Amino acid sequence: MLSRLERELEREARQLGRDLIRGQGDHDDYDDYDDDDEDDLLDMEMSDIVFTPLMSRSRPLSRHVAAATPRVQSFQVNVNILEAQKLAGVNINPAVFIRVGDQKKHTATQKSTNCPFYNENFQFEFHETPEVLFDKVIEIKVYHRRTLPFLTSHVGTFKIDIATVFHEPDHRFYEKWAPLTDPADTRSGAKGYVKATLSVLMKGEALNAGLPPATSGANDDIDKNLMLPRGMPSDRPWARFRVRVYKADGLPTMDAGLMAKMSKVTDRRVFIDPYVQVTFAGQQGETSVASATSCPVWNEEISFIEQFPPLAQRIRVQVLDDAKMGDVALATHFLDLQQISDPTRNGFNPTFGPCWVNLYGSPRNSTLGDVHQALNQGLGEGIFYRGRILLALSVEIYSSPLAVATDSGSAPLAMVKGTLSRLGLRKKRGSKKEKRKEVSSQLGDESGEAGVEVPEAVTVDVEEIHPLPEGFLGEREDFLLFASLFEVTMMDPSVGTRPMTFELSIGNRGKAVTAGRSKKSQSREEARHSREELRQSRDDLGEEAQGLLESEEELDREAVLSPEPENRSVSEPMRPQPTEYDRSFQCIPLHAPWEKNKPCLFVWSQFEDHSFRLYQANWLSKMADRLEIGLDEVERLGRRPRTNVKERLVHVLLELVTSCKQFRLSSNRLAQFRPNNLDARRKDFIKKNLLMLARRAMRVKQRLTRRTLKQHLTGVKKLLSKLRHLAKEPQNTIPDVFLWLLSGSKRLAYVRIPAHSVIFSLVEDQRGRDCGRVTTLYMKSPGSSASEIFAKLEVYLWLGQAKYSKEAITSLPDEFLPVYEESGEEEAAPVVTATRRMPIRLCCQDSRYFQLRCHLYQARGLMAGDDNGLSDPFAKVLFSTQCQVTKVSPDTLSPAWGECLLFDRVLLEGTMEDLGQDPPLVIVHILDYDAVGSPKPLGRAYAEPELKPAEALYRKPRLRFYDISMGRMPAGELLAAFELIELDYSTFGEVTRSAALFVRVKTCQSGVNYRWNHFSNNPH
Repeated sequence: MLSRLERELEREARQLGRDLIRGQGDHDDYDDYDDDDEDDLLDMEMSDIVFTPLMSRSRPLSRHVAAATPRVQSFQVNVNILEAQKLAGVNINPAVFIRVGDQKKHTATQKSTNCPFYNENFQFEFHETPEVLFDKVIEIKVYHRRTLPFLTSHVGTFKIDIATVFHEPDHRFYEKWAPLTDPADTRSGAKGYVKATLSVLMKGEALNAGLPPATSGANDDIDKNLMLPRGMPSDRPWARFRVRVYKADGLPTMDAGLMAKMSKVTDRRVFIDPYVQVTFAGQQGETSVASATSCPVWNEEISFIEQFPPLAQRIRVQVLDDAKMGDVALATHFLDLQQISDPTRNGFNPTFGPCWVNLYGSPRNSTLGDVHQALNQGLGEGIFYRGRILLALSVEIYSSPLAVATDSGSAPLAMVKGTLSRLGLRKKRGSKKEKRKEVSSQLGDESGEAGVEVPEAVTVDVEEIHPLPEGFLGEREDFLLFASLFEVTMMDPSVGTRPMTFELSIGNRGKAVTAGRSKKSQSREEARHSREELRQSRDDLGEEAQGLLESEEELDREAVLSPEPENRSVSEPMRPQPTEYDRSFQCIPLHAPWEKNKPCLFVWSQFEDHSFRLYQANWLSKMADRLEIGLDEVERLGRRPRTNVKERLVHVLLELVTSCKQFRLSSNRLAQFRPNNLDARRKDFIKKNLLMLARRAMRVKQRLTRRTLKQHLTGVKKLLSKLRHLAKEPQNTIPDVFLWLLSGSKRLAYVRIPAHSVIFSLVEDQRGRDCGRVTTLYMKSPGSSASEIFAKLEVYLWLGQAKYSKEAITSLPDEFLPVYEESGEEEAAPVVTATRRMPIRLCCQDSRYFQLRCHLYQARGLMAGDDNGLSDPFAKVLFSTQCQVTKVSPDTLSPAWGECLLFDRVLLEGTMEDLGQDPPLVIVHILDYDAVGSPKPLGRAYAEPELKPAEALYRKPRLRFYDISMGRMPAGELLAAFELIELDYSTFGEVTRSAALFVRVKTCQSGVNYRWNHFSNNPH
């Protein structure tokens, strides 16, 4: 057994040898992996590290959430064709054709040469979201052109997606050789090389003037300068990507709108004929069509032939409706190959499933007039659950023309050749039918040799496969989703005073069903009969959401019902009212003595229990959240002089290393129920990557100085992005939770809650961050940007298996007691015999009044709101159900308000301990005043008030800077102080604290501007 010193010397010797081989270049984080690193990590003593607490109630709208929202941008793809070498053929006339997306261009034709020279530049303009652009393929083709166009022959092709180019340094490949292959002749090797420069420019992005050293045109340099990402081998064998599509469940029935009238005269209740279209690296394949069903069964495999590693990063799986008037996308999902593979040493090839994939998209159950149809095509984050599909992926790499290495994940999924009619599957109609026949005929020649040798041509094959055995993914388990509304405020003023309801759903369970009210000509008996028919048809409709509004007139004639009798997914109507003081926002008071305080919603559902995936994601997400909080604090301290910024960064790094150590010790004890190949691979992959992150963190800690702090801070941010990448679970079986705000049956705003963030576990680190806690959620209207807030909610959330359902009530704060519908009396716990008995509301037994003092001193670095480059800023402060504004400072970007806004008699529920650990947020809106029109937003700041109990001695508040953000962009700083003072009402009719305390406002350099004024107890 080697000593620790000997292990360090041996590891340093190996590292020195690797550096010499790489020419002293920057080594990859994964290439220097050493088995001794794991032992060193376990030997570290980190028992004195205090972890950063994770807040739920006082959590602001995250800036990286706004940054993750796709937005349309302008891009320019530049392709510079320089020359070509070693083109196949004799006495050819080569011309290069370039295709980017749907745009095509070509070079001039060179006569009688195999080594043409072009030096032609082509530009392609795009105005799309990055995720749409990055999936487009850059295709470079060389043709031998002749006098007659039909005699033109194809020499070779090179394909690469824009995402690969964009992720290169400076977003480009500079003077690299693109190897050409012939898709119709995969066994003959390279057909030549094209020297080109590919670059992707984004509008507003600075172009790097420095150019890498140009390479010579010698033939010996071609193999060393191929147009491939760093670390990718030059010899890329052919591989077969097998995408298995088994079945789907809970797809939208598309029976709303015009189809709803047709369903009354016909017996048909499902108006879709679904099929699946898979697109990868410019190739496309389709399954057969299932007729008139929302739960189709295909059991087919679509296979693609492509070089490995591929120069495409995502596989698009799209469910479409085979309509006569044109196929319509029902939902889209992308398989990211980077999340389901490990290209490093001792890694694994792409593998996935078999696993259910949840689909999201538009809330509308009809294609006519659907303004959010783009969401069904995968353009943006889905805002509604639209079913799920059972998929699997495996890759077979052909190591030589006569041998193939099969991935271990495909062993239990054997193929069945031919016999398409045995399962009664229908081919596509019209033109797609002929295409299907052509693919099937190509299969007929090679069906007996598939998997034995490299196919002669690149084809897309569709074949039947055996269905998965019954219970292969495990039996369905009962799950409970429980929520209670604690506060609804900051609602958009457009809601007015119309009654509002909230809808809680997970999957298709809990979606509100619309029931039409009786018109003047319709009797009550007819209305009751229509409701009974609606309940009877619920099973045939697949429990889908029904009847979205066609016009505003229907709003007054519609009512929403809970679709399942055992669930309470829709709240009772609640009427908003304006906020106190300033009436800029609407709110719904949910505190005593209001009769409907703290309404509860709950949904029972069934899913396969693969919670271990969510537990692992929670552990990694909490590590990333703590690291992000620490880095944000380090950045704030770095902007101030004479701070302990270095010590804080050291603590952040030690906290990361300790978290990695704890995960390493506990990961082996995490039980996995029916894991597939990807689950086992990801377990080792995550463990290896965490060791690398810990090693990098310790290296930064050892080399950290105050002079190099900014440089190392950039490196630590890269560790954060890698940790976020590890935390993304590609096989998330349990769908996300949706909370919708409804007015009648019109959907106004929503919030999508990841299932892993509210899942329950007996282990604290595996439990969701917001499970069993009052958390702050920000609703937004469909189609708006992520930075826009339609309403701010404080909600208690809990999701878990039915056997832990009592934890949903016992996890409540002690002062909140459940009230049940049967007795109407307060009880501390549900009856044991009624396992599905859930409360309808919560009643608080502990509440107190506070006084919030907002000392707004000044702001700086604000955005310009006027044409003169200045603004007329003022601040609007919102806390609970009260809102106040400051004066307007004209023509300035650094306003000095020097005001104290007093929020008197603010009622807060909960214990002082809970309020001190996770206080409610103060939200400060900075706006630009305009004499004509509404104020223009300049940014938003979030602040945690300093809690001061009644029995504690009063101390002056401390000023601090708060970041102002405008969506994803920083928008200045706010210098302010916020103190939340408990009022003592022990003497009836008197407020002992506010009667004795005064505030003065006076200009000074080091404190708040004070002025002596008596605090009024009148809230108005």
